[in-house]
Amino acid sequence: MLLLSGVVISFLIGVGLLQLLRTGDLGPFFRDLGIGLVLLLFSLGFYRKWHNA
Repeated sequence: MLLLSGVVISFLIGVGLLQLLRTGDLGPFFRDLGIGLVLLLFSLGFYRKWHNA
């Protein structure tokens, strides 16, 4: 699961970087970065919960 979340987060940040390079607008990049950080926090929380169980 941690690997899958890493792939999704990398994809989101990659798409945000492509949009940034294409349009020069920072909004979509920061939105994708924020979503990636939230997903990272959730996946780390689930990993710790399942690892300790």
